[in-house]
Amino acid sequence: MESKKEKFLELIDQAIQIGQQMINQKNLTQADDFSLERLNPVIDQLETLRNNTLNDQLGPSLGKLTFGLARELADWIDLDSPLLKAVGAIERYYQQQF
Repeated sequence: MESKKEKFLELIDQAIQIGQQMINQKNLTQADDFSLERLNPVIDQLETLRNNTLNDQLGPSLGKLTFGLARELADWIDLDSPLLKAVGAIERYYQQQF
């Protein structure tokens, strides 16, 4: 059985991979420079979240807290974006399991 931490890391890795694919394919709906300027910090935040999880430095959500990543993305990315869906899954899992 997969631990909560392993499942959470898997979700984070999926989101990072999607973000990196978006950069590599330059398949962004807005002007590339603007989107890359906003996408890179999100990927950096996901990598920091991954490192914090690996180092057991992730605080409890108490069923309420989120990382704000979905809100950040929703401001500028298509609402049906795979990255937004992946980040939403991270936020939900964190609230439910941590």
